[in-house]
Amino acid sequence: MLNEKKAGTLLPMTVTEGVTVTVLPNEQHEYLMTTKEVANGYGISEYTLRCHKMNNSAELIEGKHFVTAVEILNGEQQGALKIPHNTTLWTKRGIIRLGFFIKSERAKLFRDWAEELIIKFNEFVELMSVAKTLPARRNHNRLTADRLLDIMSDVCQIDDKELRLKISTKLMVANYGNV
Repeated sequence: MLNEKKAGTLLPMTVTEGVTVTVLPNEQHEYLMTTKEVANGYGISEYTLRCHKMNNSAELIEGKHFVTAVEILNGEQQGALKIPHNTTLWTKRGIIRLGFFIKSERAKLFRDWAEELIIKFNEFVELMSVAKTLPARRNHNRLTADRLLDIMSDVCQIDDKELRLKISTKLMVANYGNV
């Protein structure tokens, strides 16, 4: 998933057939996308997207829904990625929020893609946190040599010779294979 990708490396992702966007993995926001990439994903112009940002400024909050590239990238990465310092980068929250304002068939497909990406990422994170909290595998059902000797000493106390031999044979076969 995105966490496995190095921050500062552009990552192309296919939204639908013929539509590919580039995301920038980010530790704080999971991933970021430029205005150009978000507009491409929604099938609108950058101008239309900037209008949505301006017309819905009460709902689109800087630092939560979008950030400026200068706040995210240092000079070395910024030059390598060719992202201007004043570029608006959209967070996953911002991409979702923009989807409330954009109504088109392609926007619907892009919202579906973004939703699946977020759900898969969250499921991955949940799975990893559950895996970390699982107790170590218990070996209480294992028949160790000490446990075998302990059980055999109890078996020796059985008066019925046939039963004692039958249990002893089963234990030996279970622990050592054919005897």
